[in-house]
Amino acid sequence: MKRLDPEWWATVTHEFQAHVREETGFLEAYEALAAASDDETVRFLLELIVADERRHHDLFSSLADASVAGGGGPTRPSITREQADGLTEPTQRFLDAEREESRKLATLHKELKPLRTDTLWPLLVELMEIDTAKHVRILEYLAERLAAAR
Repeated sequence: MKRLDPEWWATVTHEFQAHVREETGFLEAYEALAAASDDETVRFLLELIVADERRHHDLFSSLADASVAGGGGPTRPSITREQADGLTEPTQRFLDAEREESRKLATLHKELKPLRTDTLWPLLVELMEIDTAKHVRILEYLAERLAAAR
């Protein structure tokens, strides 16, 4: 890990900790609103947000803890050449599959436009498109690290 000055660490640590504090309030408010909703669809949508916010809260908590220690936590993968040899093909296969899924979801999303005011289907497919884009980015990152290790 790069050696950065203490002022930089203090700023980053403060930002991570502030985000955790702020997000705790939002998370609790989302949970309360979801629990209080009489509408099953509204509750379902808010629970989707709650699940994401919990994951974000956990990630920022980990980042805050690691920054207090001056680093640590998840770092760039330290992959050996042998590990890269075993991971490259499946990573590329998954990346290709996610990209294909992205194309299929985009097509399906367009086909569902007539239902956009009547059902959640177009929204849910759009959310899956967003998740798939995230998966592609993660796999691209991993593929870059694997290529560097080879």
